[in-house]
Amino acid sequence: MKKIILSLIISTCFFLYSFGQTANTSKLSFGLDAGVPVGQAANIYSSVFGVSAKLELPVPSSSFNVTITSGFSDFMVKNAYTDIIGNATYVPIEVGGKFYFGNVAYFEGNLGASVNVNSNYSASKAAFMYAPALGFTLPDANAKSAVDIGIRYEGRVETGGTLSQVALRVAYRFGL
Repeated sequence: MKKIILSLIISTCFFLYSFGQTANTSKLSFGLDAGVPVGQAANIYSSVFGVSAKLELPVPSSSFNVTITSGFSDFMVKNAYTDIIGNATYVPIEVGGKFYFGNVAYFEGNLGASVNVNSNYSASKAAFMYAPALGFTLPDANAKSAVDIGIRYEGRVETGGTLSQVALRVAYRFGL
């Protein structure tokens, strides 16, 4: 699964950069994520914290960007379960797209894999994940950088069910 995702990321980069110069520029953002577990995860975990990095590669002559996202998410176990299990930490690797409505608001959708980095985790080490999001950017005066604020649902599909969260991402984005 990791080789397939890595091949997809590399192919996308070469495809997008094979076009001529464009007025759109690639963007990179670094963000802090705070979430609330939903569904089955809400029974065991109280909150989710993480960091993320996102690369946006523009598709020429459109409002669409291809996105590549990674980081980590730490699901904090509820106090009642701390003697039984520990926090669950995941490293997601996602590829997707971001469509801008005007210059500020956007819809984003990502698909990828999530890898659990805990040594005592009993479920799948790697699992399929998906993450739709809505957000907006607040550009600075010269429009070269922006604050990116988005809210997303994220689902990690495992054999025993889906580990899910609703998360807020606040990021600083700048052009490359």
